[in-house]
Amino acid sequence: MATEYGEYLQLCRDIQMGDWKNAEEFFIRDEGALTCVLSLLGYTALHLAIANPVSDVFIKNLLDKIHPESLPKLLNKDQQSPLHCAAILDNHLAAEMLVEKNPHLLFTVETNQYTPVLIAVVNSNENTFRYLLKKSKEHVELSQKKGYCNPFEGEKGVLLLGHAILAGYLDDAYELLKIYPTLARTKFDTVQSPLWCLANMKNMYPSARRYNFYQRFVYTHVPTENCLHHANKIDDIESQETYRTSNPVIKSTKSYYCVYPVMIEWIIVQLWKVLLQVPHIKDLHADKVKHNSALKLLKFTCEEVGKLKSDQFKHYSSAFLVAATNDIPEVVDQITTAFPHAFWVYDAKGYRLSQLSIMNRCENVYNLLVHGVTYDKHLYNALTDSDQNNLLHLAGQLAPTHKLMNQVTGAALRMQRELQWFQEVGKLMRPKEKEALNIKGETPMMVFRREHKDLRQEGEEWMKKTADSYTITAALIITIVFAAAITVPGGNNGDTGIPIYRTTPSFIIFAISDAISLFTSTTSLLLFLSILTARFADEDFLYKLPKRLVLGLVMLFMSLTGMMIAFSATLYIMFGLENSWVLIPIALLTCLPIASFVTLQLPLLVDLIASTYGSGIFGKRMRAYKDNIDHKRT
Repeated sequence: MATEYGEYLQLCRDIQMGDWKNAEEFFIRDEGALTCVLSLLGYTALHLAIANPVSDVFIKNLLDKIHPESLPKLLNKDQQSPLHCAAILDNHLAAEMLVEKNPHLLFTVETNQYTPVLIAVVNSNENTFRYLLKKSKEHVELSQKKGYCNPFEGEKGVLLLGHAILAGYLDDAYELLKIYPTLARTKFDTVQSPLWCLANMKNMYPSARRYNFYQRFVYTHVPTENCLHHANKIDDIESQETYRTSNPVIKSTKSYYCVYPVMIEWIIVQLWKVLLQVPHIKDLHADKVKHNSALKLLKFTCEEVGKLKSDQFKHYSSAFLVAATNDIPEVVDQITTAFPHAFWVYDAKGYRLSQLSIMNRCENVYNLLVHGVTYDKHLYNALTDSDQNNLLHLAGQLAPTHKLMNQVTGAALRMQRELQWFQEVGKLMRPKEKEALNIKGETPMMVFRREHKDLRQEGEEWMKKTADSYTITAALIITIVFAAAITVPGGNNGDTGIPIYRTTPSFIIFAISDAISLFTSTTSLLLFLSILTARFADEDFLYKLPKRLVLGLVMLFMSLTGMMIAFSATLYIMFGLENSWVLIPIALLTCLPIASFVTLQLPLLVDLIASTYGSGIFGKRMRAYKDNIDHKRT
């Protein structure tokens, strides 16, 4: 076999190098080499040329020599045509040339029965996929011929739609679904449904992102592409009359009064076009466009599934459970809106929505369930699993590792988050459920303490190490500022013992800042010592210990700031009373340790404050989400 292909070795090298001159001479000597197999893997000259990203001219010349009707017959060992290879390798130009030569290539299938457009989307080759999708729609009638396959029908169509969703090509998936709506309600055992694919793409929905106040403001007000495209109609001020007569809002208004709203709208649009060049605003705009596309596609898919007169459960049940596990309230909300009985769907182990949301610590879905639906909340109290665990027992179990490790910093804050979950679920339960026994004879609190024994120990060690480190820092600051208070800058009057510079502003600043530093560092030291001597009961991690750590860090920051100001005032008294320019380098150098402390310790302080005193992960976020969804529905 090696001897058989050895005669084509030089030709293969010429193809890889893109040397058309030498290759053409070979084809003149051996015309059969244009279409014959050149390697053990069944590659022809065209397959090899497509694999070379810089051989566009070579491919064009090669296609000119090959008869278009023979292109679908050029197959490698995997039954892949040249167009399949172009789709795999994302060779967009080669795909264009091949389709122009013979559009039938769009509907050939390889060993796995994949068409070129399906191959492209499976490999997430966006440009090639969109081109092949467009051409497949244009030439779809060719798929009816014998030996070809329609990529938009049956199992292949569902597979194409699902992979388009999983690849993030939401607008393409939506357009495809509008043309072939039956794909949303077609179910195959070997292929996941489009609704299931939508439930697996958590990052496509607003709930996956946690924006700060500024980001939420920009996200709320940034226009989508549709708004900008609509506004392009009024880019030309001279065409206002045309716009007025076509706009139903201002059609009946006098032209004198119509110019101003139009001008204001035009100015706003131009302003947003400029702002969208700012990277972070551009990213927020992209997020909003993606989220809107996902919600639009999700709603349309649910509507199509709802048209089925039977077997609706098979279409939405798996997607519903996946969404519940992945903490995607948008999917859960849309499915339960279309199919109210979905609330009582259960998985293979018998767990329902409320149980899954608690076990997997899915706060978004839990908030939707508790704060967003109108069902009687007490219906959930009676739910138990095979071990007689009620919802509070499940909340007492340790969270999944990926949830426990990725949400908050430090073992103590993880323990606090677990206590917050236990406390929140407890609000839903009636008194008797709080003391109910499972099959092992354990109450929910007993389950919590057993499951979180190791985490409590880790939290105790983390708290002690953190407090111990800050205790040393606070003690050093106390020593420094106390010594500074005794040995005042500039010395004392030998006769009266009163500081010489006591009436100067710089000395007053020194005295006040030194006193503040001493008092706050002493307070922080006592707070950190109280942490070291605490009993570290489970419930202490909820509020008591984090509160002490927060106050200790705040006091430590104030003491450090006061110490640096006092030191700067001392330097100014010694060297700057007659040289005021000394104040500038002193101020700059003073900012260095303060900025270092803020940069290194502020994230921990922010996490502590947000987790202990913030709005939390329950309730308020759900109300904001519901307001957003209701706004989109209207």
